[in-house]
Amino acid sequence: MLLELVIRGLAIGLVYALMGVGLAFLTGVMRIINFAHGEFYMIGGYMAYYSMSLLGLPFFLAVPVAMLMTFIVGAIVEKLLLSPIHKEDMEKPMDYALIMTFALLLFFRKLAALVFGPFYRKPPDYIPFDVHILGVKVSGNMVLSGVVSALLVIGLAIYIKKTWRGRGWRAITQSPNGAKINGVNIARESWISCGVACALAGAAGALVAPIFLVSPDCGGGPLVKSYEVMAIGGLGSIAGGLVGGIMLGVTETLGAFYISSAYKDAIGFIMMAFFLLFRPQGLFGQK
Repeated sequence: MLLELVIRGLAIGLVYALMGVGLAFLTGVMRIINFAHGEFYMIGGYMAYYSMSLLGLPFFLAVPVAMLMTFIVGAIVEKLLLSPIHKEDMEKPMDYALIMTFALLLFFRKLAALVFGPFYRKPPDYIPFDVHILGVKVSGNMVLSGVVSALLVIGLAIYIKKTWRGRGWRAITQSPNGAKINGVNIARESWISCGVACALAGAAGALVAPIFLVSPDCGGGPLVKSYEVMAIGGLGSIAGGLVGGIMLGVTETLGAFYISSAYKDAIGFIMMAFFLLFRPQGLFGQK
């Protein structure tokens, strides 16, 4: 039973990591807090559902379609609503971003309720059978979501480390003015990085749609988990987001079983509070 709980916690923790890494990445590059991050999770879930139910696409195409759509929406949001934060004459860009992204949260929820209806949606199971790992039977959907989440996080880390654009993103997180002097187009990289972060959230929503279902307000919980992962792992750290997500997923799963499922969400808040009090830079962040 313990092994089964750990495996389940590891799988859901990797999905948490995917959400948290996307949020930490966006915060590091654009230096904003995105309250609408969970709504891109919701959009990704709906895109996967309708790609399979209306277009008849298999899951291995539905998930990339969801990522592409959320990338486009995220890039448009940045260009239309968030690009003013790059202007030097804006006094309080963080306050502007907080208000704008919170407004986006409310807008996307209302729009989803009007367009998709207030009902829960469930795409067909991606893997309609259980998988045996070390003698433990685990849902195929859960295993798939964990494995793909890990691959996406690792892929992002490799891209950031090995490519010119990735080096540009790292330069922006360290010094936007220094990056601009060295030829990095801040405006262009901001909308691209915003699209990538939203695509990661959309991938998370698409991957777990058969498990947790999709509804207009399903992004609230994943948004909270993203902030918890970011607080545990450290701001701007992909490795920290990966480890923080796994820690959160395993701890929540074990706590829900051995203590009470009613305290599952409280466990995450306690972990976040502990790190904010005693190690505010997180596991791999900087002071």
